[in-house]
Amino acid sequence: MPQVESYDRSKDPLDHLESFKTLMHLQRVPDAIMCRAFPTTLKGPIRIWFSRLTPNSIGTFKELSAQFASYFIGGHKYKKSTACLMNIKHREDETLRSYITRFNKEALSINEADDKILVVAFTNGLRKGKFLFSLYKNDPKTMLEVPFSS
Repeated sequence: MPQVESYDRSKDPLDHLESFKTLMHLQRVPDAIMCRAFPTTLKGPIRIWFSRLTPNSIGTFKELSAQFASYFIGGHKYKKSTACLMNIKHREDETLRSYITRFNKEALSINEADDKILVVAFTNGLRKGKFLFSLYKNDPKTMLEVPFSS
């Protein structure tokens, strides 16, 4: 049976909540049991936060989720915008393969990135050279059209 990692503030609290809820809903766990099981996924000072909640002050898991999210929202990892891709530059000491890998890793962290913007950002970050000129010549409209084997 899959398990939810303990929450220790090093990861996104909303992601932790969603992982927990998904696992509980898959097993058709009742709301009251979810409330009792949730603290088992908390670690260290986070568990202390839970123990300091006023007894019987929470009636549903939805209320517990709201309390948890509002208290730990500072740890929420916000999705990046496509604008941050414009800052990725192909470094002088970097291979093309390394730049492509680094760019793709950042592009995956963008929620619903537009393919045309990805091409522009990717091209914008390239150093001058044969590959860049081949892109200008071929004018790809999507990342699938970018000839990475060049």
